[in-house]
Amino acid sequence: MNCDFFNRTTLEWIAPAIFFGAVVVELFFLLFFYLRLLLIKKTSPQQAERSVSVCLAVRNEEERIEAVLTQLLEQDYSNYDVIVVDDFSEDCTIQKVAQLAKKFPRLKFTSICQETNFSEKLSINLAMKASNSELVLFVRPDSHQINRQFLKKANEQVGDSSLLINYTNVLAQRNVWNKLCRLERFSAFLSSAAYSLGGLPVIYQDSNVLFQRAIYFNQSGFKGKMNDHFANLELVLNAAVKKKVKVSVDTETCVRENTETESSDFSALIKKKICLNRQLRFGARLLHGLADVFKLLFVGLGTWLLVVEPQNWPFFVIPAFFVLFLQLFIVKTMSARLKEDKIFLSSFVYVYIRPIISLLHGIKIYIHHKRNKWN
Repeated sequence: MNCDFFNRTTLEWIAPAIFFGAVVVELFFLLFFYLRLLLIKKTSPQQAERSVSVCLAVRNEEERIEAVLTQLLEQDYSNYDVIVVDDFSEDCTIQKVAQLAKKFPRLKFTSICQETNFSEKLSINLAMKASNSELVLFVRPDSHQINRQFLKKANEQVGDSSLLINYTNVLAQRNVWNKLCRLERFSAFLSSAAYSLGGLPVIYQDSNVLFQRAIYFNQSGFKGKMNDHFANLELVLNAAVKKKVKVSVDTETCVRENTETESSDFSALIKKKICLNRQLRFGARLLHGLADVFKLLFVGLGTWLLVVEPQNWPFFVIPAFFVLFLQLFIVKTMSARLKEDKIFLSSFVYVYIRPIISLLHGIKIYIHHKRNKWN
């Protein structure tokens, strides 16, 4: 390779040209989509209290059901109810819910009395049918320390939109899989929020998403989606919502889940993201694919060029610096707003590792489907 950067053959231009193209694409995604995250307002003017149903599908939650329901039933909000669907619990979950219902008239409950193959989706369907509210929100029974202003802030933020994405993650624990799950959920939220604000809504997690009840029934619920075991309400919301989506980064609307995590939980998150992306409209699917491809090219070619052309490092380092600085700034700002400062640096690194993890899992899913195609 010649020392003069511009004195090279057409073949020698291929790698630098692809790298510079990756830089341009990376800047496009950061400026057009992710920079919108920094413009999200944390507070909104007072809104009239729209009716809300907070729904929970529970199973064998005797030990913590009272804590989460008490937090939900003591909200500083008047126009709401709480609906619990018990999924064939084998402990005293339903009895505890029934006792609380005597104290809190706004609590409604029902149960599934036998084991079913689609119990999660059936529980969601029962909750949706039991609701008469304009807006619906599902939370998990392991939700921890729900703020008393939770529904009030969510109502203010949703405004006239059809859907509001709130932040949800798991509580920090000293566990490598817990750390990875936190990183993936944080990154998935940033991605979901950025694309949704850019007019290409995508939902990667159905917990803590406030949406219009009519969306579910206009899509005929889970019709044609019962066998998609990798996700639940995300399937309906992604198929229905096109625009008018809002995102909340208010700490009052954030939810942490107190749950144990293991390798299967992390793999399930990656698989769900891949499978949900495959079900998006072609344009959105193509955009997500390009985002991952050009991240890989940006990191891979940038590293390779620095190794083979160390004398030309300013030509590669300077444009890469702008991309990395902007990415770092966005991750730093959002981690601070979402109270995730402890995973700030690891989240920044994870942004560029995530496409590799997704690629490996995508290959694994493809091989699995091929092997089981004729079974």
